Amino acid sequence: MDDQFFKSAIPVYPAGRSNLMNDCILFAAVINAEKTTDAVLKITGSTLYRVKINGKFLSYGPARAAVGFFRVDEVPLRLAAGKNRLTVELSSCCVNSYYYPDQPGFLQAEVVAGEKVLAATGENFRAFDLNEKRIRKVPRSCFQRMFVEAYNVSAGPEKFTELTLVEQDAVKLLPRVVPFPEYRIDHSYTPQRSLRRTLSGEKVVRRRWDNYLEPDGEPGFKCFKFDELEFDAYTLLHRLQKSDTGNICSTFYKGRINNTGFIRLKVDCRRPGLLAVIFSETAQADNTIDPVMHFVLNGVFWNLQTPGVYDLEAMEVNTFKYAEVFMVDGEAEVQDFSLREYKSPLGRDYKLPGSDPVLNAIFEAGWETFAANAVDCFTDCPSRERAAWLCDSFFTARTAYLLTGNTLLEKFFLENFAIAPSFKDIPVGALPMVYPGDHPNGMFIPNWGMWLIIQTGDYLKRSGDRELVEMFREKFTGFIGYMNSFLNADGLLENLPSWVFVEWSKANEFLQDVSFPSNMLYTLALDTMAELYHDERYVLQAKQMRQTIRRQSFDGTWFRDHGVRQKDGSLLIPESDITETCQYYAFFTGCAMAELHDNLWNKLITDFGPERKSNGAYPEIYPSNAFIGNYLRLEILSVAGLHEQLLRESVGYFKKMADVTGTLWEYDDPHASCCHGFASYINVLLAKALAAQSESL
Repeated sequence: MDDQFFKSAIPVYPAGRSNLMNDCILFAAVINAEKTTDAVLKITGSTLYRVKINGKFLSYGPARAAVGFFRVDEVPLRLAAGKNRLTVELSSCCVNSYYYPDQPGFLQAEVVAGEKVLAATGENFRAFDLNEKRIRKVPRSCFQRMFVEAYNVSAGPEKFTELTLVEQDAVKLLPRVVPFPEYRIDHSYTPQRSLRRTLSGEKVVRRRWDNYLEPDGEPGFKCFKFDELEFDAYTLLHRLQKSDTGNICSTFYKGRINNTGFIRLKVDCRRPGLLAVIFSETAQADNTIDPVMHFVLNGVFWNLQTPGVYDLEAMEVNTFKYAEVFMVDGEAEVQDFSLREYKSPLGRDYKLPGSDPVLNAIFEAGWETFAANAVDCFTDCPSRERAAWLCDSFFTARTAYLLTGNTLLEKFFLENFAIAPSFKDIPVGALPMVYPGDHPNGMFIPNWGMWLIIQTGDYLKRSGDRELVEMFREKFTGFIGYMNSFLNADGLLENLPSWVFVEWSKANEFLQDVSFPSNMLYTLALDTMAELYHDERYVLQAKQMRQTIRRQSFDGTWFRDHGVRQKDGSLLIPESDITETCQYYAFFTGCAMAELHDNLWNKLITDFGPERKSNGAYPEIYPSNAFIGNYLRLEILSVAGLHEQLLRESVGYFKKMADVTGTLWEYDDPHASCCHGFASYINVLLAKALAAQSESL
């Protein structure tokens, strides 16, 4: 298969550097064209690259693939008559992350016009040391992603040391499959006011979850040691404070929405110094930005070394509605501030039935959320993690099918799991919670493997793709075998390993020893296995588990969340540990049914919803959160045909999100990610409800 991608190009990298952390290389080729010529750039590499032609932005990549595989971009290229300079800035990260896996750096690229190769790595590409511009030894931006961006730049022409390229090991190649972003420029970021900042002289005390600053912060975690940093963004951002008498003048920018892409700015530097851009999805109560929210370093830094005009653009993708720009020990005027979007172009033209302005605003926020989280893999958020998480993907995949009418994006996502030969660092039989990604600490979520099976069942109904289902057979049967090793004498899962996850609420404190929501979800996974592989043993096991769950968890009024194993071997079901989310899991998975549990059903439909926190109904039942209890609630309303109620409650849950950020959130408040892929599923529920209402007229 690899021969279909490249005629001449081979994978190359500077000698002896392919495993350096945060190594940045500039690859360049001069292409002569007798006349204006249409060509194609075929390119792949590790980890990230930005392509320019004659100094102008062209493309960004690559799309992600399973570990050991690399996807080839085929970028249309128009060459001008004469000399054309093609450059590829490649950032080889070589650290474990949830965004891109830890793999050696390389570039493989060629430019082809018809059957003629005009340039190719291994032939006429040269390489230069871009670390003379981008500062290499910087802290990670967070635990989940790679490095902070920091640069030393001058206003004059750039010159870098040339490096010797050597051939690297051949890699397995795949097509990109998913479309490129449109790279639109968002010019909506406008200056709001000036602020005063100062750098506190107080000692910076590391917070508990700032576990990305030292290599020994987590098992197998890779980063630079704190005392060898060439630029300490962590200390700088933690010392930054608002002060009416501060000597740092900051300009505060606000965008139309919470958008995703590459920070761009043009500045006129009068006095050299450090230019910083800090950013956030939300503003603080005092109308400033907290650049270290969510245990992330939200800043990009350019050390402007000479006076002059600079056109600057970040290479890493970030998400924000608000930004501040300031100089430390220098002076500059910002002449333009904008964002180059990095979002999927798909589904933009889908229109929600009806003309309700509030529902349309929520739907638009849902599309923005989807687009930012569907560039290649479905991701949880485009900011802190950019990670291909399961569970989130179950919901985002349904949105993708609504907006695009096909399963292209979903197949791309699932294929990465399916083609992986194995999953490093987690037990045999377990499925990774996020992939492609690294888990050197051995962490995985057993519930997320269940969601992968359930999503694959959904996918088969949408696509009819038996081939991909068969690719999963061995992995899925291995996972069921692994999960069944945790069955207790009652036939329920007990003491599941690693990180058991139900929801971002009190429900995630009631997990051991027997988590009933986890067992409920497992019954649905077993039913799905029976549908996928026509094995009735799974149906029987699911049926027996549901009977046991009803007997042990349901107290006649509520489903309780968990059972705690006592010293005498008995299982105690705590009476007070009851969550709203557990009830939704019960109905979503078929462990509860309206006809069997009518009193509970009527309570949930009548007395619960977005107003319950304020009206105080059933204070003893711990409330749900957005991920995922509120969505499970809306899903069961939809299945029950309660469309008018669903529309009303959707306004209660999501209007504020649409108003505040123009995107939809991970929580029901803005203290975490404010653009979370799963949340776009509200678009499916809204479209279904409005279509049903239209049909009834």
